Amino acid sequence: MIYSKRILTISLTLLLALAILDLPITLAQNPQDLPPPPPPPPKEKPNRGNRGSNIDIEQEDTTIKIDSELVVLDVSILDKNNKFITGIQQNKFQVYEDQIAQKIEFFSQEEVPISYGIVIDTSGSMRKRLPTVIKAAKTLIALSRPGDEVFIVDMKDTSNIELLEDFTTSMEDANDALDNMVSGGGTALLDGVVVSSEYAKGGKHRRKALLVISDGDERDSTFTVDQTLDKLREFDVQLYMIGFPDEVAEDSGLFKRSPRKKAIELINKLTTESGGQAYFPRDLADLEPIAKKIGADLRSQYSIGYYPSNGKQDGTFRKLKVVLNENKDYAVRTRSGYFAPKEGGNRKEDNSLSPKRLGK
Repeated sequence: MIYSKRILTISLTLLLALAILDLPITLAQNPQDLPPPPPPPPKEKPNRGNRGSNIDIEQEDTTIKIDSELVVLDVSILDKNNKFITGIQQNKFQVYEDQIAQKIEFFSQEEVPISYGIVIDTSGSMRKRLPTVIKAAKTLIALSRPGDEVFIVDMKDTSNIELLEDFTTSMEDANDALDNMVSGGGTALLDGVVVSSEYAKGGKHRRKALLVISDGDERDSTFTVDQTLDKLREFDVQLYMIGFPDEVAEDSGLFKRSPRKKAIELINKLTTESGGQAYFPRDLADLEPIAKKIGADLRSQYSIGYYPSNGKQDGTFRKLKVVLNENKDYAVRTRSGYFAPKEGGNRKEDNSLSPKRLGK
C-alpha cells in the first residue's frame, strides 16, 4: 500500500510539473484507440556534398541510383571503317569539361532500354520516297528490344507537326502509325527537331534518341539553327538523321550557297552537336542497312559519368570532350556540351518562339 501511494504521489508530481511548464499531456488510451504507427524513416542517402536528387541508370536487370548532378555521356567509338568498337576499359578514357580533366565516377557498356522517336518529313518533296522511308523506319522498330519505347511524328510545316503515336512499347501500334502518313505541304525541319526532342525528353529511360528522315530543305521554321542547337543540348537527346539533299532544288543565284550544300551542312551540324550521326544514302536500297546501323549504334555505346569540378549552378554552357589514351585512330563521338543547372530553377524557356507542342 505504501508502495502504491508512492507511485501515485510521483505521478501527480509529474503531472503538476508538466502543467506548470505548459507542456502537452498525453493520457493513456485503449490499444484500439491509438493512432497508427508513423511510417518508418526513409533510409539515409549517402552524402555526396549536396549533389541533389537521384535519377536512375538502367543496366540489364538492375537499377543504379545516381545523383542528378552527375553528368552522363553516351559515347560511341568507331574505327576507320566506321565499325563500332566495344570492350574498351574505363582507364582508357579521359573526359574534359571546358578543357579541364574530370574524374570518371560511373562507367558502363551495358545494353539498356531506350526511349526514342521517329520523325518523318512528309512534305511534298519527299512524296516519291515516302513508301521506302516508312519501310526503313519499320526496320528500325523491328530491332527494338524489350523495354524500348517509341513515338511517331509526322513532320510538315510548323502548324502540321503531328504526333501520330505516343510513347508505346507496342511495335504493332507504331507500325500502324507509320502506315497512316500522307505526303504534302512544306518543311519546318528545325521546328520539327525541337518539338520532337522536347517530347523525347519525357521518355521513361535515361538514354533518349531521335531519328529524323528528311531532305533537309529547311524553309518555314520559327526556331533558328542556334536556338535549335541550344535546345538539343538542353534536352540531351541524341539526333540521328537520314538525309536526301539531292531532292533540294538547285535554284540559288551566282553568289549564294547551293541549297543542297546548305542542307548537308545543316544535317551534319545538328547531329554532330548532339552526339548522333548523319547518313546520306545514295540509293533507296541503302535505307534498311542504315536503319540497322543506327540500331546497332544505340546498343554499342559507353555510358560515362562524372561530377563536374566546376560546381557553380550558373546555367552556363560547358564544352565537353572525350578522348582515348590509346588507339588515337579511333573516332570518339558524344555530345558537344551541356548547360549547367541554374540556382533557383531551370533555365528560362523561350516560349514566344515555340511552334505547336506535340501531344498538347
